[in-house]
Amino acid sequence: MPKHRLSMPPADWPGDIRARFEAAFAEASGHQRPRLEQGLGRWLRAAALDDLPPDLITPALIERRCEDLRPELAAALRQALQAVFPGSNAFARDARVETESKRAALQREIARNWHRLPEPWQTAARPKLHFCSEGLNDGLLVEAWTVDTLQSRLQSAWSFFDFCRENGLPEDVTRRTVPRRLDARQRAFRRGEVAISTVRGEMQRLKLMGSALFPDRDWGWMDPVLKLLKKQAALQPSRNDGRLVDLAELRLAAQSCSDVALRHHLADPGFRSRTSANKLARTGLALSLLVNSPIRRESLATLDLKENFDPGLTTLYLSPEETKDKKRDQRLLTRELRRQLQDYVAHHRATVAPAQETALFVGSRGKPVARGYLTQSLGDQCEKLFGKRVTPQVIRNIIAGFIVSQAPEQAALASEVLNHATPATTETYRAKASQVQAGRKLREANDRGRVTSGAQDTPRAKRKVRTRRPVRARRQGGAG
Repeated sequence: MPKHRLSMPPADWPGDIRARFEAAFAEASGHQRPRLEQGLGRWLRAAALDDLPPDLITPALIERRCEDLRPELAAALRQALQAVFPGSNAFARDARVETESKRAALQREIARNWHRLPEPWQTAARPKLHFCSEGLNDGLLVEAWTVDTLQSRLQSAWSFFDFCRENGLPEDVTRRTVPRRLDARQRAFRRGEVAISTVRGEMQRLKLMGSALFPDRDWGWMDPVLKLLKKQAALQPSRNDGRLVDLAELRLAAQSCSDVALRHHLADPGFRSRTSANKLARTGLALSLLVNSPIRRESLATLDLKENFDPGLTTLYLSPEETKDKKRDQRLLTRELRRQLQDYVAHHRATVAPAQETALFVGSRGKPVARGYLTQSLGDQCEKLFGKRVTPQVIRNIIAGFIVSQAPEQAALASEVLNHATPATTETYRAKASQVQAGRKLREANDRGRVTSGAQDTPRAKRKVRTRRPVRARRQGGAG
């Protein structure tokens, strides 16, 4: 029985195509050559099946023939086509890759998890969670809450009712079910799986969702629970405190990632190596943007070369929709950050992004990366470098702490740089600044006290060790 082939073997290629392939990849390594042959063989076999000439190459045709291939094989196919048919522009795409909006993603998530709500909650939530296609007649909760707020509160409710079903409890938020949930979360806290602040957030979101769907019910009975959880959370050290690293170390790490990625990209043209270099450069650039121009995670993941940067890549612009205070934000980029941005766009991004794609951060398939994946890769890289998992929010805390420690009298600057939504956050940093000032005054008072007592800048005197005779010898000497 003849062997079924997915790729046309080189012996069956047309003579001119085989000659051009041999000339283009005469110095290819033993690992690269079979992959390139397989890629071009796939194209020639598909062209024969479609009864089309092999030099008929269009972006749409490439996309159709590559859609079922592994990423590395699709890249080899494009690379071989570009070398054998130089005018084919094999790496171009027809149009920009469309990404799903957060609103559409939440709508799909709600539909997928709708069964996790009890029947009474479904009835109450259905009109308030209505999504209008034109956005003119949205439900009350869709209109009143942001996508992230609505998503987090729904997720807390789904998780709570899952717990009720698993433990045979009534599927409702009552004085019976909430204590059972808190007992389970307390056991998880003792195992180190969850923080008290997380538990408080879950209960707070559950209460807010319940009061929005059932405003006639009394929800005040949860207030003492939330108050107690808030006090207990304040006594627990922040998980972020143990993960803080120095701001200068983060800046050096970002530059190092970009430099190493560029060397790997230029040294090895293979798909796997360039994919790894692209990921490292993308992570280094994201880290550098967060350190030098601390924007929010949502804004970072959706940065667009045309909408958020000037043509010279010297200035970063944020629209009012991307800031908490709903004001346009403009930030000049440092020289080092501009160099990293230009290297990423000119080398790493250019090898994978479609011609019409304008998103800054793209993956190996040319599609914009998700914000969760960008955060995960950044945390993974920092954990490799520092042994601590640093997230975008942790970086914002580091920057705020740096500003407060270096200029306590200008604590409000932290809120300006980090673009906080309310003055309440500014007051939090102002309180931290007061603590820093108090610590400095105490240290200065201690220094003045040491100067007054003559103990300043003097080495600590060594304690004179008295040599004693043994007790028996002393007694004998005293008796004599």
